[in-house]
Amino acid sequence: MPTLRSRRLENLFGGPIDRTLTFEQVKGLIPNAGEGPDLDFKRDTYVTSGNGGHKGTKDLCGDIGGMANASGGVIVLGIDEDDQARASGYSPVDTTDEECRRLRQTVYGNLFPMPAFDVVPVEDPKNPGMGFLVIWVARTAGAPHAFAPQGTGLHYPRRIGTEKDWLSEAEVAEAYRARFAGLADRLARVTEVEGELLPRLAPSKIFVLVTLVPDLPGAMTIDTAAFDTFRRGNANRQFGAFGIPMAGFTHSTVRRRRLVATSSQTSNEVSTGSACELHEDGCGVFATTIESPIADNIERQEGLVDNNWLVLGIATALRRLGQHARDTAAAGGLANIRATIWTGEDRPIALVSNVGWRNEQVGHGLVHGATSSDTVADLDDLATDGPGGVAATYRLVNGLFQEFGKPEATLVSREGGIRIRYWHSSAHADIRRWAEGAGVDILTDTLS
Repeated sequence: MPTLRSRRLENLFGGPIDRTLTFEQVKGLIPNAGEGPDLDFKRDTYVTSGNGGHKGTKDLCGDIGGMANASGGVIVLGIDEDDQARASGYSPVDTTDEECRRLRQTVYGNLFPMPAFDVVPVEDPKNPGMGFLVIWVARTAGAPHAFAPQGTGLHYPRRIGTEKDWLSEAEVAEAYRARFAGLADRLARVTEVEGELLPRLAPSKIFVLVTLVPDLPGAMTIDTAAFDTFRRGNANRQFGAFGIPMAGFTHSTVRRRRLVATSSQTSNEVSTGSACELHEDGCGVFATTIESPIADNIERQEGLVDNNWLVLGIATALRRLGQHARDTAAAGGLANIRATIWTGEDRPIALVSNVGWRNEQVGHGLVHGATSSDTVADLDDLATDGPGGVAATYRLVNGLFQEFGKPEATLVSREGGIRIRYWHSSAHADIRRWAEGAGVDILTDTLS
């Protein structure tokens, strides 16, 4: 799921704002930290039932929704504050699972659309069951978020400075306009980022390009140190997916506001193997060739795309682009992603499998020109090995398979499993080993 990424808050807490937080880290905010647009202190927990329950529910949803409608942030329960809104003392609150569940369910039932947030218990080692509750709230592209208690209409909170305000009708309309304009801008950005790489690919080859644009742009600094780290990360390394190497780079360089890697020997030479461009705002595009590696004796006019290579190429790209967006650029929200099969030559393309017969056609259609498939995914799912990344791969691959007349992608499943029988036998051991470590199911079912 999306998470809160804030360099300022991570520096203040001394680490990521997640379940690795320690009691000493949170207590270290006392007495030096002050409230701000992204940080709020509460002495007590929120009362959401009985006398005062409506006010507590409104306060909880208003505080979380207000941060989600602004720039995100953290609410710490269990810290008293002075008249200057600075942390002044420790006031233990209930950190049990039941208490965390109560707060989450209150938000789930009253705030729409649901923002990205979590309640993190930080237990006092000297007082079990008590300590701090840290509520992180990530800014998302789904704003505005409304507090909607049953029968009382919609109320839109927003955190301004250290205070919570409620949006006027005109401000609500502006927020919705920004949401839909933002979606159009992100889709246009996908096309732009993809299009900038195409002239650098060999037109005689068939590539799959995967492009990622995060909902909330990040920021990385491209300088000598960053480039050296990028170049060393590419040297003598094969990028891959499901335990299988897929793409390598022989040349690293920079272009305006992006890091570039290709399988060519120079910056001016078009790539015949793999290429990627990683932008400073967290966007990126990754391309690799996917032509069938098996020769046959049939004279063909069409180009052949190997279905194993297609799935591997997309999964490899998603992992690399997800890591760049989340970990290097600290982008946020969901990832808008597109996979495109492209060749610069005017020839039809067929999808084939080499698991049984050589270049056995998959589906009954040929594709003329570039064809694409789009979806959205959590950045965390893409940046780490697991079922979420496999499921995102399925959604992209499925659309491409359908272009070739195949109703469903056979190699991976909607739930994030791998159908092992549709992979070449030489890859089975590596896939099984990877899947066991990643918590991914190996499926033995057959699709017609």
